[in-house]
Amino acid sequence: MSGSVNQCTNGTWQFVADLGGDPLTGKRRQVRRRGFKTKKEASAALHEFAVEARQGLAIPSSGVTVSRYLIDTWLPSISTRVRATTADSYKRLVMAHIVTAFGEAKLQSLDEPTIEQWVVQLSQRGLSPKSVRNIHAVLSKSLADAMRLRLVSRNVATRALLPKATRPAPRAWTADQLRTFLAHVADDRWAAMWRLLATTGMRRGEVLGVRWQDIDLASGTLTVRQQRTIAGGSVIEGPPKTSSGSRTIALDTGTVASLKAWRKVQNAERLAMGAGWQDTGGLVYTWPDGGAPWPQAVTAWFKTYCETLDLPAVGVHGLRHTAATWLIASGESPKLVAQRLGHAHVNVTLQLYSHVMPSHDRSAAEALAFALDRIL
Repeated sequence: MSGSVNQCTNGTWQFVADLGGDPLTGKRRQVRRRGFKTKKEASAALHEFAVEARQGLAIPSSGVTVSRYLIDTWLPSISTRVRATTADSYKRLVMAHIVTAFGEAKLQSLDEPTIEQWVVQLSQRGLSPKSVRNIHAVLSKSLADAMRLRLVSRNVATRALLPKATRPAPRAWTADQLRTFLAHVADDRWAAMWRLLATTGMRRGEVLGVRWQDIDLASGTLTVRQQRTIAGGSVIEGPPKTSSGSRTIALDTGTVASLKAWRKVQNAERLAMGAGWQDTGGLVYTWPDGGAPWPQAVTAWFKTYCETLDLPAVGVHGLRHTAATWLIASGESPKLVAQRLGHAHVNVTLQLYSHVMPSHDRSAAEALAFALDRIL
């Protein structure tokens, strides 16, 4: 095998490896790899390729396009390895931002400059840094799998310079705003649901997935075992978002009372419907016929209430942030709050809600000064 290294017109470097004639057709076989930043990198890659070629491990040239690989191979494969909601998210990002950009290009023709230019274009289209990073992560993950399948020799997405993403402070309500909302929905059909969201910090999908068998009203506890979310336009029931999401949390007396009152309403509706009652496995929150509410409808109802009451549009997830914010501000330990919210690590809680902890820092400073005064 022979090969050469040369510089491209865009300033990057490439190598061309000549594998000689095909034993069957006699056609000359060449492998070209582009996108190296320096001549040294291209030379090292050529040497590595030569070693693999001698060992029979070199990746053969392929006309597989990016689109064909992603749609026919990667998306079906990844859907068996991740949650349905995650697979649905990957598919939407692939179709909207990756296939449209270079779907017809050959998979093996992708190089670092192409990916870097694509990242810049995503930012120029007005996408947030977080969105750009998420889209890039999907491409990088798919190329890592392509390497494993020996479709490409390297992951050309790993070196792209990505926009810096800063996590905005979670949007939460003040105590007065939360009181205003709960007072307004006190006579709403879903009053018990709104209160559970507000007092536990549970996710929307977790609340919609809770069943009566998951609640112990006598002891005032609720165990999160499943959630109801949307994937591919359908409602999916499955385990919580993470393993730490499976948790048991305490309920305050007011929330227990609202659940008891709601259970009486639901039992009466079940009796009234008779054989027409839909069996949804004991879900707590149902329509008069037993059917479960559509998750996105909950979001729409909440938005309407915010507009009616002129409250900050924090989204349903804002009730989760509100609960966490006030728990921490009241002096509860971040570890306990993390367990209650179902965070995998307390560091997640600390990063999200550090902005409400200055009073804790002041208390620590005063405590240390008091101790020093006693010693000195």
